[in-house]
Amino acid sequence: MRVHPDIGARIVEGIPFLKDAVSVIRYHHERWDGSGYPVGLRGKEIPTQARIFAVADVFDALTSKRKYREKSSPEEALQFMEEHSGILFDPDIVEALARLPYRELTEEARLLKN
Repeated sequence: MRVHPDIGARIVEGIPFLKDAVSVIRYHHERWDGSGYPVGLRGKEIPTQARIFAVADVFDALTSKRKYREKSSPEEALQFMEEHSGILFDPDIVEALARLPYRELTEEARLLKN
């Protein structure tokens, strides 16, 4: 499982129109405190786009139903993100997420699915 970012990056790095996505794919599991993978980058060493994607990825994972757990509410997910801000996630990105109208966006997404 910990190799999927590197495998994904290698798959798309030869596709010209996806060249800007390679670092996002490769580093989206790096963590602000350096505890992530595949390289163990920390803080601003992690490309900005990968830091944004990491926050979006975890928020989406928390607010989506999984076979092994129920989904969290957007408020619960945001609380998790804020509790791990500066540890797992870039604090500036988490702060930006907190300012988004996620309740409205979540409701719009729900309506679009139906």
